[in-house]
Amino acid sequence: MRKPLLALSLMCVLALAACGSASPVSSATATATATVAPATATSSAAGAPTIRMGSVNFTVGNATVKAGQAVMFVDPTSGGIHHLVTGHNGTFTAEAGAPSQFATADGVSFSPGDTTSITFPTAGSYDITCTIHPLMKATITVTP
Repeated sequence: MRKPLLALSLMCVLALAACGSASPVSSATATATATVAPATATSSAAGAPTIRMGSVNFTVGNATVKAGQAVMFVDPTSGGIHHLVTGHNGTFTAEAGAPSQFATADGVSFSPGDTTSITFPTAGSYDITCTIHPLMKATITVTP
């Protein structure tokens, strides 16, 4: 009776240890995490709304700004590697009026700890996705 209990305990400990590892997240986990609706951005100390990234999702992923205002994109040290473009489901789609950083499939790359300010010059609604994590979606609404 002790051997099966010991084996089960060991498997539980190993499973919990794997949760904290840097290994890739399974698609089932990414789906569950990334489908949670991201919160609306709050303004940073400089006044710009801030979009925050997690390891496979946006933890704050929607913002409304006036034309010509910047949005701060933050990938905290606990975040992940991201490649953001305009589009849907990890696929680049050119959006007229989008900032120059999002004008091509090259987009903007982030590593944990990166912060980038991007100005949205033209009124409209811009969907941002990650080519690495296709379920990531942020929407920047730019008013006149």
